[in-house]
Amino acid sequence: MKKLLEIKDLKVNFHTYLGEVQAVRGVSFHVNQGEIVALVGESGCGKSVTAKSIMKLLPTAFSHYKSGEILYHSMDLLKVQEKEMETIRGNEISMIFQDPMTSLNPTSKIGEQIIEGLMKHKKVSKSEAYRKAKELLELVGIPQPEKRMNQYPHEFSGGMRQRVVIAMALVCEPQLIIADEPTTALDVTIQAQILKLIKDLQFKLNTSVILITHDLGVVAEICDRVVVMYAGEVVESGKVEEIFANPSHPYTKGLMKSVPRLDMSRNESLYSIVGSPPNLLHPPNGCAFYSRCEYAMKVCQKHSPNLMEINTTQQTACWLYHPMANPVEKESMGGM
Repeated sequence: MKKLLEIKDLKVNFHTYLGEVQAVRGVSFHVNQGEIVALVGESGCGKSVTAKSIMKLLPTAFSHYKSGEILYHSMDLLKVQEKEMETIRGNEISMIFQDPMTSLNPTSKIGEQIIEGLMKHKKVSKSEAYRKAKELLELVGIPQPEKRMNQYPHEFSGGMRQRVVIAMALVCEPQLIIADEPTTALDVTIQAQILKLIKDLQFKLNTSVILITHDLGVVAEICDRVVVMYAGEVVESGKVEEIFANPSHPYTKGLMKSVPRLDMSRNESLYSIVGSPPNLLHPPNGCAFYSRCEYAMKVCQKHSPNLMEINTTQQTACWLYHPMANPVEKESMGGM
């Protein structure tokens, strides 16, 4: 499959009064044309910072791209000037934000907000833009689209507002959509509808999607591949079926075990990963998951593992899979 986007060794720091926070620490992954890739991990692991780096939406006053490349059609977006980035942002790459209420302008009609992006990036008349916007509202499942075009965001429910935001992201027919936890604020019924909508639209338009979520049920439902992040790093990546059937990194295993199961007994406690993520003001020298890992070895404390291939499609950053790892030490620390 053709690579649409490739991130190589991305490092992003934030300057704070306490010091420099290393929010993203050498992230690398790719997105193929027409596939849905999930970025998963607990809060603060660098998912949203990575996504906003692609769009170059981080505040320039206190954020800094320390190193790396973000290659879109082999063009490094980190080297693109802001004026050129404006022609890409919202046109070729769009973003669906987590809270639709704060994403929409409460003082403008819905139709005007959808038309705005189309008029900016495409050479179309206002009447043509209006017709396109109405078609999109119908496509995303909003009834009476002509009437809804003249209404304000407060006249829509949460699920309807999220559909409007999706319509805004699709209006210029982008090649890549970044969806930052688009269903978090919605109830489960509306969540299922929105996920089906994203999957259907991705299939119809052959659009690539980066889905940021902490909900593994969502990942299993609509995604093709998974990138697991922890403490600003990628710790595992692979196809959805591989990650769910055979998770390799201890952190991924912990995430899987934390999901409630229907076959659990009433008295059984829900599994939780002990401890807390490291302070990224002073990240550890070795594996960031060392202090929370039941399989930790001496090498993990001193040296950070690189991503290693388990097979042609699955990679993990864990010393347990290194060919030189000491099997005796593995057994003494809990084994596999």
